[in-house]
Amino acid sequence: MYTKTFTFGSALSSSVLFTKERSYGFVNQEQLEGKTKSEQALFSGGWNLSSSALEEWKSSLVTVPEGVKIQKERFAMIFKALVPEEGSYHITVKITAGSEEIHSMMLFSGRRNLIERDICIAPYQSYEKSFYVYIAPYIPAMTSIPCTEKAIYISAAGKNACFSEIRIEKAESPVLFIAGDSTLTDQNADFPYYPYGSCGGWAQVISQYFSSMAVCNQAHSGMTTNCFRDDGHWAILKEHLKKQDIVMLEFGHNDQKRRNLSAFGGYLNNLRWYIKEILKAGAYPVILSPISRIPFEDRGRYCSLLTTYAQACKMAAEEYQVPFIDLHTLTFHFFCKIGVEAARDYFITGDITHTNDYGANQIASFVVSEILRQSIEPLNSLLTFSEKKAYSPDSDTKEIPAKSAASGMFSIEVPYVDIQGILQYPMIKKALEKGLLDPCVMHLHPKDDMPRAQFLMVLFKALRIAGKRPYLGEFCDLSRYEWDSSYVQACIEENFIDPNTVSNGRFRPDDPLTREEFASFVIRGMKKNILERNLSLEECLKQAVENGILSEKGEKQERICRADCYAGLVRAMEIIGNLDMALPSDTEVHPVG
Repeated sequence: MYTKTFTFGSALSSSVLFTKERSYGFVNQEQLEGKTKSEQALFSGGWNLSSSALEEWKSSLVTVPEGVKIQKERFAMIFKALVPEEGSYHITVKITAGSEEIHSMMLFSGRRNLIERDICIAPYQSYEKSFYVYIAPYIPAMTSIPCTEKAIYISAAGKNACFSEIRIEKAESPVLFIAGDSTLTDQNADFPYYPYGSCGGWAQVISQYFSSMAVCNQAHSGMTTNCFRDDGHWAILKEHLKKQDIVMLEFGHNDQKRRNLSAFGGYLNNLRWYIKEILKAGAYPVILSPISRIPFEDRGRYCSLLTTYAQACKMAAEEYQVPFIDLHTLTFHFFCKIGVEAARDYFITGDITHTNDYGANQIASFVVSEILRQSIEPLNSLLTFSEKKAYSPDSDTKEIPAKSAASGMFSIEVPYVDIQGILQYPMIKKALEKGLLDPCVMHLHPKDDMPRAQFLMVLFKALRIAGKRPYLGEFCDLSRYEWDSSYVQACIEENFIDPNTVSNGRFRPDDPLTREEFASFVIRGMKKNILERNLSLEECLKQAVENGILSEKGEKQERICRADCYAGLVRAMEIIGNLDMALPSDTEVHPVG
C-alpha cells in the first residue's frame, strides 16, 4: 500500500519546486499547465496567482527550523505530490509554530477544498490534522477533455502558516460524491487571498466537517440535470461509486433556463433517474433543493424564482423515500431575515447567484445542521464536527484590491463537441466570444429546435438589454415567477411581439420558433424607436434575408434550428454595432476564467 512522508525544513526546503520527474514539491506559479485560469488552477490546488504578485510570490515562502512557512500576507502555500492510482488517501498534516504564533491559518486539499480554518498555534506548539481525500478524473470548465492527473494538493493560507510534515497513505474510506452546478462546485480563487472577493461553492467547504470521509466534488458550472449526464460528469462519478457511498445532488439554477427541464417535467424526471441509478449501485442518495439567489421584492414581499424546483426536489425524495434537505428554503429565509443588502455580503460583487467563501461556509453549515436534525445516515455518524466558529463577512476586510484586466472567459477555443464541420461554425465562434453562449457545457445541440421563450434569453444578450420584472401576466401560459417571464414582459413593453404570433391569450413559450417569428423578434429588436417596430411578419422576414440575418432558403413557417439562431443574432449585432458592449445586467455569468 502506497505510503509517503514529506518532512519540511532542512530535508525539504521552500526552494523544492514541483517537477514531474521529482513527483513532488511546491507548485511553481511560473510553469503551470492549462490555457484558462480554471485549467491552471487544477494544477495549482485551486489557486490562481494574481499576475501583479508574481515577483512577491518568489519570496513568499521561507525555510525555517520548523518546516516551510508563508511570510507574505495573504499568499497561499501549495504543495503537490503525485500518487500511483485513483481512490481514497489518508492525509496527516503536522504543523509546528516557531517563535511566532500561527494565526487564522486555513488548510485546504485538492481544488481548494477547505479542511480546517482558524487554526491558531502558540509559539513552539504543534498541531496535527488527519483527513481523507479522493482522487478521480475531473473535466475542467470550458473544455471536454478530462484531467486525469493523479496528484495530492495540500495548500494553506494565514499568518505564519507552516507545513512541518505531510504523510500520504493509500487507504479506503467512505466517499461523499457531489453532483450539481456552479453554486456548489470547486471554485478557483486568486491569491493574495481575500475570502470576501473569492467565489466559493458550498460543497467545496463541506470536508471540514468530515475527517473520516473523503469528498469527491464532481459539480460543475453551467450544469443542468441533463448536461451533468450528457457531458460525461455522471460517468466519472458512477465509475467510482461503491456500495455504501453517498451522493448529494443539487441542480436547478440552469435547469430553469431550459424549457424542456421545467420543474415538474424534465427536471423531476431526471431527479428520479439519478435516484434510481444511485440506489441501483447500493449507494445513498441525498436530494438538496437549489440554494436561493438573493431574493427580490414583488408585491411587498420577498420572492424566489426557484420555489417550484424546490418542490420538485421534495416530491422526488418522497417518492423514493430518500433524504431531502430543503436548502432553498433555508437559504431563502436566511437572506430574507438579514435583508437584501446584508445578503449581498455573502455573494461575489455584483452577483445574486454565486456565493463568496463566506456564503459557501454559511450554506455548508445549513447542510450539516439538517444532517443532524434529520439524522441522515450514514452522514450523521461520519460527522466529526457539527458546529464551527462564526465566519461572517465581518471576519475580514471587504476592501478587495482591483484585479488586472484578463482576457475573459469567452476568449477561448469553442468547447462544444457537436459543432465540428457545420456551416455556421465561424458565427458560433463569434457568438461564444460575444457572450451569447454558455462556455461551461459541451453540447450546443445546433440542429435542435429553439423554444420561443428560451430564445428570448439569447436575443436579449445580443441586443444588450435586460428583462423586466414583475411579469404582469398578459399571457396565461407563463407564470409570474418563471425565468423567461421577465423577457416576455420586456417584449410586451418594447413592442417586440407581433400580434399574429400569439392568440387566445397565449404566448406559446414551448412552441418551436419559426423563421418568420425569429425574423420578427430580431428585426423589431434592432429598431431603436418603438414606433418603428410595427412591422409585419412578411416585412421582418424580408429585411432579415436582405441583411444576411437569415438565408433565402426555407419556408416562413419552417422551424429554425439553434445554430441558425446564434448565427443570425451575431449578424444582427454586427449591423447594430454593439459587439463590444457589455452584457445586460441580468445575465448570469459563471465565475470561471
